[in-house]
Amino acid sequence: MFLDNLLPNFTAVIAAPLCFVKRVRFPTMVSFGLLANLSKMRDKNVISKIDSIWDIGANHGQFAFMAHSVWPALPIYSFEPDPNSYHKLQENFKKFSFTGKTFCYALSDKVESKQFYCYDDNVNNSLLESNSHVSGAVNEFRTVDCTTLDSVARNYPEVTSAFLKLDVQGFELAVLAGSTIFLKQCLYVQIEVSFSPTYIGGAHAGEIILAMRQYGFECIDILDLLRDKVKSNKIIEADLLFKRCN
Repeated sequence: MFLDNLLPNFTAVIAAPLCFVKRVRFPTMVSFGLLANLSKMRDKNVISKIDSIWDIGANHGQFAFMAHSVWPALPIYSFEPDPNSYHKLQENFKKFSFTGKTFCYALSDKVESKQFYCYDDNVNNSLLESNSHVSGAVNEFRTVDCTTLDSVARNYPEVTSAFLKLDVQGFELAVLAGSTIFLKQCLYVQIEVSFSPTYIGGAHAGEIILAMRQYGFECIDILDLLRDKVKSNKIIEADLLFKRCN
């Protein structure tokens, strides 16, 4: 695995030179470790036979960019509720010629309007309030439209083997609860989980792993992780890969 804590940077670069080039050319769009791991799993058929990418919590389209780099023929469906980030997402879809569609919605377990917290760093924007300085100060509150993934996905009956990615800053359990039908159309799910939740009411990694087991998925790998390099060196967040097991 191409993780900073497992391999020195120069070794990782030698092992995945094309991913390193992508990182150098598009530094704001690429996480080297994540892109390298997705590429390697495609090459080894660890991830295979998928027909679409569903990108929940898309921000500016960083994951869409990496997914398109690995699976250029697949359509990408990206969801981003913040209007400012959504505008940038649309620009990147056009700039990099992604196929698929963008949606300016937040995903939840019901169709409703909710308060959305916009932080200094927009990658930390969430439907939940932060309990940590890590997310930065709240710049503003917005009211955003929420829907369920099941409501959207019923318009795409051709999707039968999706790759679903969640990066929703603590709101994972609600998104999953609104996706119970669609999860049956997914082969793989990638979820950014927190081992030290920074949002009030945010889900812990253990809760998500248990929930995914109940939905019929097992955790098969770690795609990327973030450590507290200032104090404890403990894992703060990780991108976990789940595979349908029934």
